[in-house]
Amino acid sequence: MRILTILISLAICAAAGAASQRDVQKAANDDQLLANAGIEPAAAELRLPCAAAVLDTDDAPSAFNAVCVQTRHELNFFSLEDGYLMSELQLTLSNMDGVALQRLGRYSQVQIFSGRRVAAFSMRNADWYDEAKTQAAYQWLIDHGVAQRQPRGWIGR
Repeated sequence: MRILTILISLAICAAAGAASQRDVQKAANDDQLLANAGIEPAAAELRLPCAAAVLDTDDAPSAFNAVCVQTRHELNFFSLEDGYLMSELQLTLSNMDGVALQRLGRYSQVQIFSGRRVAAFSMRNADWYDEAKTQAAYQWLIDHGVAQRQPRGWIGR
């Protein structure tokens, strides 16, 4: 029952944020927006829309639609505000304490631990969550030396 409730909540959140998700989808492919945000488009090894959440200490998680940009040594999460990509979180490989993959039914969420902060994300495609790309982002972090950890409960929406 709990899983069903969570999945229904995910569907409602996705439906409510559909217009902004389309805008984030377009922004992920916009070289000029990325350059204005301080990242050279050629340095972006991956840039995809995602559902992200940041949990700081014991506060409630801050959840948002984001553009996830992976460069050679870092992950950046940008929200789209007034037509600009705004930095929400930047994590370098060296300041990541660990990474976990949390599964909920057929969905997965990458959780990155850095000090008392946990950043969580699931890659999106035009329609819904992209399980293969979420798993690939997790594997990239493992392959680049980030230690595996046990996941926390599902974070955000």
